[in-house]
Amino acid sequence: MKLMKKHSIEAMLAWRNVWKNKRRTILTLLTIMVGCAMIIFFRATQDGSYEKMIDDSIAANTSHIQIHEKGFQENMSIDYAFAPDEYPSIISFLQKSPAVLATSKRIHAGGLISHGNNTFVVLIQAVDPVQEQKISNLHTTVQPGGRYLTPDDRKKIIMGATLAKNLNVTTGDTVSMISQGFDGSFAAANVEIAGIFRTRNPRYDQAMVLMPIAQAIETFTMGDYVSSIAVSLKHTSDMETVRDQLRGLPESKGLEIMGWDELIPELIQAIVMDKLFGYIFYFILILITAFGVLNTIQMSVFERTRELGIMMSIGTKPSQIVIMVMMESVYISLLGVLLGILIGSGISYYFFLHPFDFSEYQKEMEVFAQVTTVFPAKLTLNNVSVTAFFTFLAGVLFSIAPARRAAKLNPLKAIRQL
Repeated sequence: MKLMKKHSIEAMLAWRNVWKNKRRTILTLLTIMVGCAMIIFFRATQDGSYEKMIDDSIAANTSHIQIHEKGFQENMSIDYAFAPDEYPSIISFLQKSPAVLATSKRIHAGGLISHGNNTFVVLIQAVDPVQEQKISNLHTTVQPGGRYLTPDDRKKIIMGATLAKNLNVTTGDTVSMISQGFDGSFAAANVEIAGIFRTRNPRYDQAMVLMPIAQAIETFTMGDYVSSIAVSLKHTSDMETVRDQLRGLPESKGLEIMGWDELIPELIQAIVMDKLFGYIFYFILILITAFGVLNTIQMSVFERTRELGIMMSIGTKPSQIVIMVMMESVYISLLGVLLGILIGSGISYYFFLHPFDFSEYQKEMEVFAQVTTVFPAKLTLNNVSVTAFFTFLAGVLFSIAPARRAAKLNPLKAIRQL
């Protein structure tokens, strides 16, 4: 309050000077407003898109966290398995943690599947049909005419649509599967196709086969062993906390506990690259708005050279001139940023309610393994506050040069200037 009272005259003069040339001030305000609003909106679009892409990738099959025996993720072999009963503290944590939504045991094995003269390499994933529906959304992607697995199923599987097309099979057909058992034995079975799913993820649709875990235990002679435990959380943001808590348990030393960011690193790499280009774009926008403020303040000082000379000749201190000129940039930047926040937040909220929908280009996007076709905006306090701060800061900092120039004027020369 004392500071405001001390410099109240400078603040009043600065406000008057801002509106001496209304057209120029309004154009500068519009520049700041548009720049700030664009950054807020584009960042909201990025944040919303990333969250949707992550959720879609997790929901398809990955889950938030997976627990394996050490070495499984690198080798993806049935030889790497563990008995959950040997890790009571981990199982107890998963059952009691309020952040955990559901868990599902899985068995993974590589194998061959054939029908007639067609044979293909596949990833066989055995699941608990009831628990798996709480972990992934594969059950929602089964095409009409088929169905998802049930706990009572034996000798039943479901497979990806591309694989079914390559095998030239449909729901109800019987195929042969060959693989290796957990004990090194030869595992083979003739199974019926209960359903065909289409996830829009080429990796799943081309090579994934799902079977009931009860049948897999028998076929692969697993006993009490499983390849992994998939963990679904209530909130994606809790992943790192829950993963660290699991890794902190003494029994976790023989296991690899991996979050979705480690399971799908290609998605993280894509997000990082997109963020990098986004930051470059935002930096350019902030520079444009800052140069707009610089130009306005510079022209204002130039036009008032004689006025400033008179002020200095009657005793106004250079520091007071600097404060007055800086206050002009503060007013312009602050008003522009406030308007930018209102416009940017409003647009972001609209696209939160009405996301960008590229569903009509679904087939083209599948070529690039892009499963997300709806991209909502997500407005966050961090987005708004950080954008507002740096836009405001840039505008104020860029006014230092003209403020210093005004303070260094020679009063006699300045008064003589027309």
